[in-house]
Parts: sequence; structure tokens; C-alpha cells
Amino acid sequence: MEQQIQFLLQNFGFDDQRTEAWHLKRNERITASEVWKSFSDASASARKELIMSKLIPKIQESCNGGVGALIWGTRFEPIAKNIYSIEKGVEIKDLSCVPHSEHNFIGASPDGLILSQNKDLNGRLIEFKCPISRKFDDNTPVPIYYYHQMQLQMECTNLNECDYVEMQFLKLNYSEWYESNEKYKSCFAVHNNTQEVRYKSFHQSLEDWIKTLDMDWQIIYWSLKTWRCLLVERDPEWFPKYLPQIKSTWEEILEYKKTNTFPKDLKCETILHI
Repeated sequence: MEQQIQFLLQNFGFDDQRTEAWHLKRNERITASEVWKSFSDASASARKELIMSKLIPKIQESCNGGVGALIWGTRFEPIAKNIYSIEKGVEIKDLSCVPHSEHNFIGASPDGLILSQNKDLNGRLIEFKCPISRKFDDNTPVPIYYYHQMQLQMECTNLNECDYVEMQFLKLNYSEWYESNEKYKSCFAVHNNTQEVRYKSFHQSLEDWIKTLDMDWQIIYWSLKTWRCLLVERDPEWFPKYLPQIKSTWEEILEYKKTNTFPKDLKCETILHI
């Protein structure tokens, strides 16, 4: 496994997620977060969303719960990584989009690769979810679309384990935040115009950090209410089962690209060149 870890770090061990290059790479293949939309039992709307995201790259994938949930999760993911690293005493290395070794129309962008002196943790993938409203406890099943996501991540990276980590954060006003006794609490700032995010470290004083901001920044106070970590193991039967469905959907996408058309149930059938 050590050889595979080094291969991933040397070739994909950098963070380019959500950059233009990352989006372009993802638009050339079906990726783990959206793979469930390619299955035969996916809803018509989900399947259409997947197809359209490959025909018009400007259309980015949505997440279950809408844009607000996507923004929430994106902003809290670095915080979740930091908390997990502290709790487990590990390092998490970012990974770019990893294409499948045999099927280049398939890829996956894991949230990270765990490096640790603990042999049980070293070389695991990790997937973070920070739901804005969905409730969970230790007995809540992993949502099926996230299970599919992790299975494809393990398939593309050729690793056998993935930690599924859910964290529920609370957005607080300053008084609530000040009085909170939660182990983990801090804040970050969002620029009113650019939506850039700046994070305050746990050890940095609030007063000193605020001095680095001007009136164009909005401060978001938060605390961690609860979290859980579940080990998901690779299912060797998963990929052979779903590969034909993924391949069929990709071939359909290629046909639309070749004929320069959209699915017929859309009002406009010819792709506009913008």
C-alpha cells in the first residue's frame, strides 16, 4: 500500500479543487460525487443534470439541499479537516481529481488522504460532510449517494478504506458564541463582494484577528455541536456492477457532444456556443 500512497502523492498530491483547471478536468469525465446520477435508477432530473453539466461546463453540479448547503459545506470543510487532524493526530494531504487507471472517462476527487504513524489510519481516504440542516447520529445510515461516491473514490485511487466524517456546525451570534462551552468554536470572515473566506485559527486571539479585517468583511461565529466518523470499506463487487451503467451514460454524453445537441426533452436542442 505504501507504494500506492507515494504514487498518489507524487501525481495527485495537490489542492486544485474548484479551480478552473479542476473543473475542466471534471468536465471530461464522470466523477465520484455525481456518479449516482448515471445509474439506471436515477431520477430523470438527476440524469439530465449530469448530462447537461458535461455539455455546458458553466453549469456546475448541485448538491442535495441546494446552493446554500453547498456553500455551507465548502466553507466548513477546511475547519472539519483541521478538527479531525487534531482529534486523530494525523496529517491530511489534499488530492486532485484522480482518473481511473483503465477508464479515463471516470475520476474522483477525494477530500484527502490520511498520513499517520498509526498503521490502521495511514493510507485511508477521507470524505467530509457538513450538513446544514440534515440531522444524524451514530446509527444514521450513510446516505446512499455518498456511499457510491466513496466507492468510486476507492476504485480510482486503488485504496480499500475511507473514513466518512460528518460534522454538525452551528452558526451563532457573538453572545451565543462567547457563552458556548463547546470544545471547538471559532469564526471566519466572508468578504461582502468577492465571497473570499478567511479563517481564524483556534489559537489566534479574536481581537488580533479582527484587526486584520476591514468593514467589507462579515464575521461568522460557529461552534461544533456533534460529529461522527464511520469506516467505509471497498466493495469489490461495486465497480463491476455499476461500470456498464456509467459507461452507457458517458456514451450518451459523447453522442450529444458529437451531434452538438441537448437531450430532446429540452426546449433548445442545439448547443449554443458562448
